[in-house]
Amino acid sequence: MDAYQLFREFYTSLGMPLRALIEFKARRAGRNPGEVFQKPWLFLRYVEEALGRHNAELISTLFVEFVRRRKIYAQSAAEALWSEEGWRRFLQELGGV
Repeated sequence: MDAYQLFREFYTSLGMPLRALIEFKARRAGRNPGEVFQKPWLFLRYVEEALGRHNAELISTLFVEFVRRRKIYAQSAAEALWSEEGWRRFLQELGGV
């Protein structure tokens, strides 16, 4: 399983209104929302800045559930979008590194 493709599928599953809000607020803060496709670990940082910590934690939980629904049992999924190290562990669990 390609972790980057999995993230893109998750991102798309969030729905257009939420994605538009996150992207708008990221741009307004001088960020490049497209950067999260090369560096998924930045995604929750953008969400946290735009919508608060509680919403970032909610989206993190949604990512874990998204991964599980695909029958992928990666223990590091909860950390994957919070830090580069978490993403690296997620890649290793999926066999991507």
